[in-house]
Amino acid sequence: MDRVIKFLLSLIATSAPLTTLAEPPRVHFDTPYAVACRDVTPENYAALHPGKKLVEVRLEISSLLVAGSEKDLRQYLIRVQSPERSLAIADYLPKTAHEAIASSLSMEQSTERNASIGINVSGKYELFTLPGPSASVGERKTSSVKCELLPPLETVAASGTLERGTALFFKIKSTPRNLLEGTREYGLVLSVPAVWRADYLHVRCQAEGIKRGVVSTFDEPFQCGQRDFVVSLYQVGDEPARAIAENFARREAAKAADLARSKNHNAIGWASR
Repeated sequence: MDRVIKFLLSLIATSAPLTTLAEPPRVHFDTPYAVACRDVTPENYAALHPGKKLVEVRLEISSLLVAGSEKDLRQYLIRVQSPERSLAIADYLPKTAHEAIASSLSMEQSTERNASIGINVSGKYELFTLPGPSASVGERKTSSVKCELLPPLETVAASGTLERGTALFFKIKSTPRNLLEGTREYGLVLSVPAVWRADYLHVRCQAEGIKRGVVSTFDEPFQCGQRDFVVSLYQVGDEPARAIAENFARREAAKAADLARSKNHNAIGWASR
C-alpha cells in the first residue's frame, strides 16, 4: 500500500500542473439594530387571551458574498431566539416549502395510419393500403401514451419553532432558481403582554458552502460565514421605546466587537510565544 501511495504522489508531482482550485465562498451578514413592531391583534384573540396582544416583526437580513462563487453556497441557517423567553412565537414566514427541481415528464399516445407508395413486382407504382407479400411497408401504426408526471420535489426552505415556542429557525437552501445572496425578509408574529413596549431578540446567521477539491470526490461542506446579532424590538410610534431599544442594541454590538478583538489579540499573543 505504501508503494502505491508513493507511486501516485510521484505521478502527481511529475504531471502537468493541476487546474487552480476555486476560492471557497465567504459570506458577510448584516441586520438592523432595531425593528419597529406593529400591533396586529385580532378581536377574537384579545377576547380569548386577555392581557395579551400580537405584534408583527419584519426582520430583514442581508448577506454579501465577499469571496468565492454563488454556486458553491449550499444553505443558510437563521436562528431567532428570545434569550429571556419572554416572547412567544405565534406565527412566522416563510414556512417549509418544496420546489419542483426537474421539468415535468410526458409521454404521448397517438395512432397513425399511413398509406405508403411502393413498387410492385412488375415495376409499377402502386398505392398500398393493406400489408401483403408485395409490400414491405403498408399500413403503419404508432402509439405512445401521454401523461403528466409529477417531477421530484426538493426542500428549498424549512422552518419551525424551538425551545417550546420561544425560538425559531429558518433553513434556506440554494437552488438554480433560489439564489442566497441579497436581502431576505423573515416575518414573525409574537405574543406579548398587552402593556408591552420593547424587548430584544438574539439572531444567529450561518452560511454553509462547499470547499472544492481536486476532483468532486474531495469536495466537502464547511461553514463559510457566521454572525450573531442582538436585534431590539419596540412598539411602532413609541419614540422613547425606540431610543432605548436602539441604544441597547448598539451597546451590545460594541461589547461583542470588543470581545472579538480581545480574543484575536490573545490568540496572536499565544501564537507568537
